[in-house]
Amino acid sequence: GCGLAAALRRAPAERALLERAARSFRDASTEVIGLFVWDAAGGILDANDAFLGMIGYAREDVEAGRLNWVAITPPELRDADQRALSEVLKHGICPPFEKEFLARDGRRLPVLIAPALVEGSRDRGVCFIVDMTARKAAEDALRASEERMRLVVRATSDAFWDWDLSSGRVTGSERMRSFYGTGGGDIEEDAVWWFERVHPDDRDRVMNALRRAMEGSGGTFELWYRCALADGSYADVHDRGIVMRDACGRAYRMLGAVSDVTERRQLEARLLLADRMASLGTLAAGVAHEINNPLAYMVANVDFARKELRQKGAAARIDALLSALDEAAEGGARVRHIMSGLKTFSRADDGELGPVEVDRVIQLVLRMAQQQIRSKARLVVELGAVPPVHANEARLGQVILNLLVNAAQALPDGKEAENEIRITAAPAPPGRVRIEVRDTGPGIAPELRSRIFDPFFTTKPIGEGTGLGLAICHGIVTSFRGEIAVESEVGKGACFRVLLPAWRADAGEDRDGAPGDADEVPEEAAQ
Repeated sequence: GCGLAAALRRAPAERALLERAARSFRDASTEVIGLFVWDAAGGILDANDAFLGMIGYAREDVEAGRLNWVAITPPELRDADQRALSEVLKHGICPPFEKEFLARDGRRLPVLIAPALVEGSRDRGVCFIVDMTARKAAEDALRASEERMRLVVRATSDAFWDWDLSSGRVTGSERMRSFYGTGGGDIEEDAVWWFERVHPDDRDRVMNALRRAMEGSGGTFELWYRCALADGSYADVHDRGIVMRDACGRAYRMLGAVSDVTERRQLEARLLLADRMASLGTLAAGVAHEINNPLAYMVANVDFARKELRQKGAAARIDALLSALDEAAEGGARVRHIMSGLKTFSRADDGELGPVEVDRVIQLVLRMAQQQIRSKARLVVELGAVPPVHANEARLGQVILNLLVNAAQALPDGKEAENEIRITAAPAPPGRVRIEVRDTGPGIAPELRSRIFDPFFTTKPIGEGTGLGLAICHGIVTSFRGEIAVESEVGKGACFRVLLPAWRADAGEDRDGAPGDADEVPEEAAQ
């Protein structure tokens, strides 16, 4: 286990658990389940004898670092491997899939492979390999390897479940049982019992999503929902799995892995609020100016009215008094609107999605940001008639605010007459709304555009940005099932384009609670 111990930096108990599992696989000369420890660069750090026997290599090849899982993969299958690797690095696991390895003697070995990231590591994991050319022998040996497999499963943080659709029987791993906090004593193996654990507000959506997965032709599914624990509290979970189908395409079995993402969701909410407050902080001087101006003439007009009444009493000119009070009321309304915007964007929210009026959100943001924008550029606002979007008002405002502030900060000082920031909203078929923020700044270099939404990436000087603003915008828009993209040419400014789905009354039925696939940006978003 030297290679394994060197590769994995884990708590002693978990490291020992993995080492025991690896030794068990390595010492079982008749075992047909292959196992190897990998890194994201392509290295095979350790492997059991079964896997080495499948591909015809020796342990000396592993110890000398000559074995590489990319090199022994046929070139035409490497792109699929990279997609699976990206999913594992992102989610910790991906559904098992079929592929081929190139054996030492030139044979193409068909296998079923199941990769998983080791808990606590960012770029190392384990892979289980089944030789598909000897499936019957593998099925016989699989029963003998269950305990060894259980050791490795216990080393991960996910809870695994298995649903036999013909009988309705659901079985779960030890982690699944401990997840519900009962120790397994009162957990039932009936699907109805498991569905009753789903939060009532999420239950119909989850059941409909699973029904669509069973009745469709796809092989995987992904869900986000809340489930009840033994103490009566609810946990936010991410559930992803695969659908097994017979020769006719009918689903007969579903398997999945559940991750508790409660703490992550709470941290994300706090990060969103912190970023929102930071954005508002950059506008503090402008907001103070916007409030001070109407306050000044409110005070001046009220003082005029009081002076007139004291000095002239009933002889005071009513028209002059009414005019002064009308102006004071107008100033009060302006202050009220600005404070309403501050209240909307500074309060914590639960992330609940619903119909959001784009025009209202943009106007609220502009009331707070216009002073900073107009100190740098002309502001052009083009808001067409658009339907409400499927979003969260505070978080959509955060996105627009970040884009406007970034545009203003990108413009050179002292050229207010030449600089321009333009914000537009318009319908974008099919059934979407497009929001654009354009500036006439220096633009973004091609080599930077691909990284612009990466966390902690920033082109601003040290101390002027955390590099989280656009990454947070990307996460928020993706959570709305929308897309965000940038179009830029050096010397000709930049355009950030947001596409959001229009609100529909049945939007909750189609939305399985997942944040969407951020890697797939429709052509319209990229144009």
